[in-house]
Amino acid sequence: MASTDRILEAARGEFAQHGFGGARLQDIAARAQLSHPTLLYHFGSKEGLYAAVIEQAMQDWAAMTSLAIADGKAGFERVASLVDAGFAFFATHHDFVVIWRREAIEGGGRLEQAMADHMRPFFSQAIEFLRQEVAAGRLREHDPVELIQLTYGAVMSFFSDAGFRARLLDEEPFSDITGFRTALTAMLRDALAPR
Repeated sequence: MASTDRILEAARGEFAQHGFGGARLQDIAARAQLSHPTLLYHFGSKEGLYAAVIEQAMQDWAAMTSLAIADGKAGFERVASLVDAGFAFFATHHDFVVIWRREAIEGGGRLEQAMADHMRPFFSQAIEFLRQEVAAGRLREHDPVELIQLTYGAVMSFFSDAGFRARLLDEEPFSDITGFRTALTAMLRDALAPR
C-alpha cells in the first residue's frame, strides 16, 4: 500500500475515533507507520489531511453512484440501483460513517461544507431525474427532496447505529444488510412505482 493510502486509512480511523479536535498527527503517523515529517510532507497540516479524507470518500461516492446509473435504467429500477450504491458505499466506508455523524453532531463545519460542495451536483441531478421520471409517468408524484432525505436517513442510520441495533436485537451489527436493503427498497417501490 502506498504511503498516501496508508496515511488516509490511518487518518480515517483516528478522525472516526477521536474527531477532528482529538485526533493527533503524531498518532496518525504512528498508525500509518510513517514519521510525522513524512505525513506533513504529503498533506501539510491536519486540516489538509482531513480535507483529503473527505475528498477520497467523495471520489469513492462519485464512482459508486456513476457506476450505479451507467446502465441507463429508468424509473424505480434506477432508484433501486442508487439505494444499492448507497449501501455499498457505507458498507465499505465505516470510518467515514462515524466521521460524518460526529461532524454533524459536533457541528465543526469542516465536513459539512466539503460534503455540500461535493454532493450538491449529485443532489441536483437526483432531483432533476426524479422530476423527469414523474413527468414521464415512470414514478408516482412525490417530493424529491424529502424522498432523498428519508432514504439517506434510513441508510445512514442503519450503519451509524449498528452497535445499538446489535445490542437491542442481540445480533451481529451488520448481519442483515441484505434484509434491511430489501425492506427499504420494497417500501420505496410501494411508494413510488406507478399503479
